[in-house]
Amino acid sequence: MFFKRLILSCLAVLLLFSCKYPNEDSAIRVGYLQNDLHHLPLFVSLEKGFFEEAGLKIEVSGIFKAGPEEMSAFAAGALDLGYVGQAPATAAYLNRVADIKFISQSNLEGSSIVVKTDSKIKSVSDLTGRTIAIPGHATMQDFLLRKALMKAGVSFDYIRIIVLKPPEMIQALKQKSIDAFIAWEPYPSQAEVEGASRVLISSSDIWKNHPCCVAVAGEQFLRKNPDKLSKIKEVHNRACVYIKNNHKDAIAIGIKYTGMDADIVGKAVSRIKYDSIIDHDKAVQFVDFLDELRYIRPQESPRFIQDVFNY
Repeated sequence: MFFKRLILSCLAVLLLFSCKYPNEDSAIRVGYLQNDLHHLPLFVSLEKGFFEEAGLKIEVSGIFKAGPEEMSAFAAGALDLGYVGQAPATAAYLNRVADIKFISQSNLEGSSIVVKTDSKIKSVSDLTGRTIAIPGHATMQDFLLRKALMKAGVSFDYIRIIVLKPPEMIQALKQKSIDAFIAWEPYPSQAEVEGASRVLISSSDIWKNHPCCVAVAGEQFLRKNPDKLSKIKEVHNRACVYIKNNHKDAIAIGIKYTGMDADIVGKAVSRIKYDSIIDHDKAVQFVDFLDELRYIRPQESPRFIQDVFNY
C-alpha cells in the first residue's frame, strides 16, 4: 500500500510539473483580457492563422477580467505569453510578482475621459471639485488623469477619486453618482453609443502616442524557447500591419472576439493605434510616476529598461 501511494504521489507531482513547465513541443499558453480591443492584434493572429503559418502552436489558457489576475497566472506558471496592460505588467514585474519580459507593444492611446452629454463640464479645468472614477490606482488611466489635470492647472487634491470597474462606470455616470470617468476602449465608445455620454478629452490629446497594452512572455519560457521569440514578434507585427490595411475585417474580428455592437467596436478601434514598437522613454516616464507615488518599490528606471526590455 505504501509503494502504491508513493507511485501515485510521484505521478501527481510529474503531472503538475509537466503542466507548469511545458516542454518545447507544447502549445504556447496565451492569455488576454476579456472584451479588450487593445488586444486586437492577438485576435487577428488567432483568427487569420498567423501563428500556425509561423509554425507555432497556440492554446488560449486564460481570459481574464483584469491585468493583476493575468499577472497572477504568470506567477503561477500557467501562461507563457500574454496580452495585458503595460501598467499592471510593469507593477507586477517591479514588485516581483511575475517574472516576465516585455516583447512588443500592442497598442498606443485608446483611453478617454467621459462625462454626461448634458454636463456643464466643458473642459478638464471644470473637473475641479468633481467625482471621477478610475479603473484602479497605478493604472495608465490614473497616470493620464493626473497628467490632464496638471496640464489644466487642477490640483489632484481638489477632486474626489473612486475606483470602479469600467463596465460599472457607465451605469454610475448615468445615475449621476459620478461626474466623469476615465477608461480604456471600448468603454468610452460604449458610453457614447448608448447615449447620454460624450468624450471630454481623448488620451491622444493628453499624452500623444502613450503606451497602453503590451505583449509579454514568461522569462522561463523565453529561456527554454529562444527560437520562438522572433516568430512571436513577427506574428504580432504582421497582425498590427493587417489591422491598418484591413480595417473592416479587423473590426469584424473585434466584434467576434468581444461580442460587442458593431458601432461600438468601430468607434473604439478608430481611437486606438496598433503598433509593435515599444517607446522606452515613455516606459521610463510611467515607471517614474509609479515610483514617485510609491506604487512600487524604489527603482532605477535605466535598470528597469535593461532588465525587462532586453529581449
